[in-house]
Amino acid sequence: MTFEALDVSLDENCFSDFIKRYHFNEEDKNEIIKLYRKVHPRVHAIFHHIVEEDENGGKVATVVASLGRAFDEYQNVLVRQQDIHGAYIVDCLGLELLSKAYDQIDVKIHEMTGLYAGGYIYAGSKEFPLEEIPAVMKKLGQKKIRYNEAYMLLPKKSVLFTTKLYDKKQESHSKCAECNAVNCSMRVEKYKASHVDNEAETKASPKEKGLIHLYTGEGKGKTTAAIGLSVRAAGAGKKVIFSQFMKGRDTSELNSFEILPNITVIRKEEDMGWFKKDDEESIALFTKAHNEILDKITDKVRTGKCDVLVLDEVTYPWNFGIIDKARLQDLIANKPENMEIVLTGRNADDFFVEHADYITRMEKVKHPFDAGIQGRLGIEF
Repeated sequence: MTFEALDVSLDENCFSDFIKRYHFNEEDKNEIIKLYRKVHPRVHAIFHHIVEEDENGGKVATVVASLGRAFDEYQNVLVRQQDIHGAYIVDCLGLELLSKAYDQIDVKIHEMTGLYAGGYIYAGSKEFPLEEIPAVMKKLGQKKIRYNEAYMLLPKKSVLFTTKLYDKKQESHSKCAECNAVNCSMRVEKYKASHVDNEAETKASPKEKGLIHLYTGEGKGKTTAAIGLSVRAAGAGKKVIFSQFMKGRDTSELNSFEILPNITVIRKEEDMGWFKKDDEESIALFTKAHNEILDKITDKVRTGKCDVLVLDEVTYPWNFGIIDKARLQDLIANKPENMEIVLTGRNADDFFVEHADYITRMEKVKHPFDAGIQGRLGIEF
């Protein structure tokens, strides 16, 4: 038993048709494209099929296909954020990618059998009752796509169907497992209704008091720990601002942050080189850059749309005196009650220590740099 990979994607030129098909407004286009760019790199589309003879001696294919867990995970994040509209967009993007998958499945079945797929009979239809799913899934003999007690396939962007195979190519057939109408105007209302309880539950959940973390010490892992906490928080639907001081060159975590929802990066775009503590020009350059970063952070925090604020390497501008300390103190000491703050950097000042609720001191016991091994892409940066 093997799964076949499917390469499904949407051409950005087709989004106008997508908007019409799913009854969006033209002003939704930028958000649709943005959400597509975030979720698509995580899509893992696959299908598996078997071919059997029917009672009349003809051939019938039974197919199970999935886009993977990306849509489930991303939709859950958006629902927790009470962004039902965004979650619905992602749902529709999944349906559209499934339609692309169907096209490829038809082609691959023809390549493997020399026959052409006819109309799809989906699990849950009159001809394919839900109660038959366990027996059919057992016959397929795969474990990547499952079903729950309600016979819902998991991951949710998965389908199970049968299709009769023909010697000649058939006319275009319906490709919507929902209701045989891809542009069903009821789908958005059904989606919103199915998530209203989840939304109400999210609104009713009291927010916890935010705490302050400090990762300091001579050992490796301070920024790495902050990155890990940020990813975990984003996965829980929290809005994260990940700010970096003293850094300008690209580091690998930035590539990961680009495809993760809920993480906003604030840092200097250009590489300023090494800081020279005895050079007035360098002092002025870094001070200006760090205060500009602080301005952006403060503006973001004031909007109330920050659950976790990371101040990566913040101890360095503090210790070198190349940041407005009074404003930084105010940001930390008078933070919004529910906002979490993560501080990183060596030689943490007493101010950071006194305000931290968590303090982790990284101790260097052994480091490959001492043996002449330089920092490695994807490991140190």
